Amino acid sequence: MKITVDLPEDELAEVCEITGISKKGPAIRKLLTDALQTQRRVRIAGKFLSGEWSTELKNFESSKATDRARSQTLSEQWRD
Repeated sequence: MKITVDLPEDELAEVCEITGISKKGPAIRKLLTDALQTQRRVRIAGKFLSGEWSTELKNFESSKATDRARSQTLSEQWRD
């Protein structure tokens, strides 16, 4: 779909600079695509943070403790 958008030249130049694309149409398309992707990620992260979505990571805490213990052991051995 094609649309017409009025943008000031300085903003259009900034869009091209941010995206790294010199052609105006593709630069605007990339900026829009990136903004949509960012907003989708924000929406998904919000669902996890609110508790609407969740996941159970079996053995996560015990694995984390094991990693800490191993790091501590290696650190002590290195100092010897």
